[in-house]
Amino acid sequence: WAAFRFGRRASDGRRTFGYMRLEVIAGLINAVTLLALCLWIVYEAVQRFLEPHEVLAGPMFAVAVLGLVVNIAVFLVLSRGDREHVNIRGAMVHVLGDMLGSVAAIAAAVVIWLTGWMPIDPILSVLVCLLILRSAWKLLRSSLHILMQGTPGNVVIEDLSRALVARVPGLAAVGHVHVWSITSGHPVATLEIALRPGAAPAAVTRAVKAILSEDYGIS
Repeated sequence: WAAFRFGRRASDGRRTFGYMRLEVIAGLINAVTLLALCLWIVYEAVQRFLEPHEVLAGPMFAVAVLGLVVNIAVFLVLSRGDREHVNIRGAMVHVLGDMLGSVAAIAAAVVIWLTGWMPIDPILSVLVCLLILRSAWKLLRSSLHILMQGTPGNVVIEDLSRALVARVPGLAAVGHVHVWSITSGHPVATLEIALRPGAAPAAVTRAVKAILSEDYGIS
């Protein structure tokens, strides 16, 4: 929420592209936090598996059910947003991890209550972490790709250049093409265009911008 809030600030002399990249930084922080939490939980699970601790099944079950209800509500709210946005996706992965943790805790509490078998708690903890790790790693890669100014997935630079030359009358060549994202869903581009003799610069520029907007979402 804070990243979206501060990301709305207008551009200024120090931040000519504005502050929207805070949204991506939030997604990166979420991913790193999830990876660190998973490593910590696995470490704790191994320790508890080697030296089982007594678990109070009743309080464990009650807290887990409460946590599951809250996280389902939060997940439903987040699912109404743009799921491809790294910040929202990061929050959803985080909440999904909490949901899986609550489900595992409920299952462990039931098993402990019925059988008294304590190792079920660390075993389920490790399984939940393995499920979360894949999503957290994917989120980390997506966030880093944007921060490293990587090309959006729907853009192939060579194809974009060829398409512009083929479709825009008066355009002779395109060079020095750079396409990246300020944040999820906000791609931008810079490029140099060479005109054919007699071509109107303003008309060619408008045509290039129109194709970039319509075909690639670059506004």
